[in-house]
Amino acid sequence: MRKMLRAINIHDFALQSQGPENKVVLPAKILGNKGFHDISVSLYRPNTKHGDPRLWFYEFRRFANPNDVVAVFIHGGLIHALNLTQSDLAIALQNRVSNAITEFIQAAESAASSNSNELLGLLKRLANSGPIKAVCQGDTAVGRSIETALGIAINSSRNPDYKGIEIKSGRSAIVASRENRATLFACVPDWDLSVMKSSRSILDQFGYQRGDDFKLYCTVSTRRANSQGLQFEVKDADKWLREFCATEPVKDVCIWRLDRLHERLSKKHRDTFWVQAEAFKQTGHEWFRLKSVTHTTRPSVEQFDRLLTDGTITMDHLIKRTIDGRVSEKGPLFKIEKPRIGELFLGVPKHYTLAP
Repeated sequence: MRKMLRAINIHDFALQSQGPENKVVLPAKILGNKGFHDISVSLYRPNTKHGDPRLWFYEFRRFANPNDVVAVFIHGGLIHALNLTQSDLAIALQNRVSNAITEFIQAAESAASSNSNELLGLLKRLANSGPIKAVCQGDTAVGRSIETALGIAINSSRNPDYKGIEIKSGRSAIVASRENRATLFACVPDWDLSVMKSSRSILDQFGYQRGDDFKLYCTVSTRRANSQGLQFEVKDADKWLREFCATEPVKDVCIWRLDRLHERLSKKHRDTFWVQAEAFKQTGHEWFRLKSVTHTTRPSVEQFDRLLTDGTITMDHLIKRTIDGRVSEKGPLFKIEKPRIGELFLGVPKHYTLAP
């Protein structure tokens, strides 16, 4: 519950002080078969019991009995509650009965489908209009070119690209490219838990000279240590992802809280289009033909941890210091092997052909 409230920017208990004077009261809604009921929810941390977070629905006894199962979710920036024990939701949906709950769910579903159908239509029109000229070079060229063609401004935002939908683009396998992984998101370590307190210190310890730049460009995995000796370990008991140097003596490097990685995944990939494009060279420029898209929804944090543990999900350090002493960090980028993207999500991914 705390993760959900924090991820949707409703409330962060970690930033809340203890005591009744720091209580936060928010509007909320209860869904019933006959309609909505406006109530309030209090969010607070008591002075007792180490300030363990509390959530309280006012007037809840009017809508729930002991042992009832209640679904709590966020919609339109508001907390909603639905008593699953007392509602006839399953029967109503099965029999196509129209009531306040089914109409609400169908409207929300229709809005989500509307955005994905709109984006799919735009990509199909773009594919049928002919090849797209690359707007830049390198691994990001295909994504930047497609987003530019769609009128999406290039930015480094952590939010999804198009009306809540993240667009991830890549060259298809027939292209001579060594990149067989797709980027999920960027996330810096939790420096407060880490032995090394900055990207600069990691670079100083493990970097190497390449031309005029001093770099650390490497992939870190749980499977084995890389050439710099860096490796991952998933610490289930602590709910951490630990990066360490496996050479003797073993040195701790960085820590990521798993719940922070979960939040980044859930926010970035709630709804994602994975676009495949065929690249070719013409008149000295790279061009892209849009071929297909895979639509995924609802990432599973349990699957994320499993794929991180078995080395399917990895992380790239992309740190460098230029000749003038300036240090920059393009990551750390968490990536997944492309053939196993579907395992990260609940449900069956939908595949669409964009052009013949």
